[in-house]
Amino acid sequence: MWKIQSINPFNWEVNAEFELISREELSKKIDLAHKAFLDWKITPNSKKKELMLNLALVIEKHQSELAEIETKEMWMLYHFSFAWLNKTIWLIRWFANNFENILKVENFESNWLKIQTQYDPIWVIYWIAPWNFPFNQVLRAAVPNILAWNTTIYKHASNTPIAGQKLEELFLEAGFPKWIYQNIFVSASESEYILSRKEVQWTNLTGSEAAGSAIWSLAWKYLKRSVLELWWNDAFIVAENSDLKKVAEDAVKARISNNWQKCNSSKRFFVLEKYYNDFCDYAVEFTKNLVIWDPKDEKTEIWPMAREDLLEEIHSQIQKTVSEWAKLLIWWKRLDRKWFFYAPTILADVTPEMTSFKEEIFWPVMSIIKIKDLDEAIKFANESDFGLCWCVFGDNIEQIKKVAEKIETWMVFLNKAASSQANLPFGWVKKSGYGKENWAEGLLAFTNKKIIVL
Repeated sequence: MWKIQSINPFNWEVNAEFELISREELSKKIDLAHKAFLDWKITPNSKKKELMLNLALVIEKHQSELAEIETKEMWMLYHFSFAWLNKTIWLIRWFANNFENILKVENFESNWLKIQTQYDPIWVIYWIAPWNFPFNQVLRAAVPNILAWNTTIYKHASNTPIAGQKLEELFLEAGFPKWIYQNIFVSASESEYILSRKEVQWTNLTGSEAAGSAIWSLAWKYLKRSVLELWWNDAFIVAENSDLKKVAEDAVKARISNNWQKCNSSKRFFVLEKYYNDFCDYAVEFTKNLVIWDPKDEKTEIWPMAREDLLEEIHSQIQKTVSEWAKLLIWWKRLDRKWFFYAPTILADVTPEMTSFKEEIFWPVMSIIKIKDLDEAIKFANESDFGLCWCVFGDNIEQIKKVAEKIETWMVFLNKAASSQANLPFGWVKKSGYGKENWAEGLLAFTNKKIIVL
């Protein structure tokens, strides 16, 4: 039987091993998820709210343990993980306290007809989770889905199996009935079988463009709906500014969040020509002073990558960009240390035809693009195939608001780094995916809006 291993990237020790389940066991889990759904869909809202609030309390109880799991499985900075668990707890409580109002039955009249709208569950949902936020990103999707009366089976990332298993344990400890939330250890090849089952009516994936295309194809083949969050290459535009040094510092901070392994962190930096050289100098200055070491150390700002294959892929992307005549401001190499350390890299004079402009690089790489004016920034930024959360920094609020109105993305943050939270809808444009998470839209995404005409 094939196994999944959780390997500590800091010392290469095996944290734990889990056997992949058989097709027979997988089939049974899908049956149990559907059986649980039949009871869950008639569970009173008051009970669902109670259980979700219990889940928040259980996560608070185990917060230190959960942060330790993220650190030893994918090297998330411990205090960063702890902070994100606080954010996750807030997300659970927000949905628990707001889902009833969002899902309420509504009545209205139109053309002499009396109409009632209500939201029905989908049945069982198959989720494919990413590794970079092993707890938050899963619960951001699972919590509203379960509050909307659905049940779920979750395939977590192969390098974070302990987190995947722990999530199921947290739901059970909070008092949820068995099989409402199930973690499954299966290979990617089982996705077709899962989506072929009529009990599974929806799928959600966070991952690469290639993985999204594959899952979309299977969902289309079996006429199942899907939500996809794929690649990103978000822009950070520097407009007229009186404190360029502060903006450059904010830019570096926006890039390094979660060790540069964050979907909505800025990656392409568009800087007006008159600020360009100074911005590059400031960015280099701040980046050179970043502390690179152990994720358990509170002073650490850059830590090793989660997997060696990711390091090799990113090194290749940087090599290609340099060969395309990007200017290297800070070295590009694997650090001469044990484990998967890679030096922070800044590429200047990047142009739209270069690799780092066109592709997302999920690691410490800043691509800086010189622009003659904001119209050119808008033009270049919009040439990307991807769009999620972009930033515009400038003194003139009306000016940067106009820029925000013209750029093609889902969210725009003015004079602040991109972020996500439960009460803001989170979505994508172009090849970054489709569908919504968070806020009312994220909850309603996993329901069927039914119309009753009286």
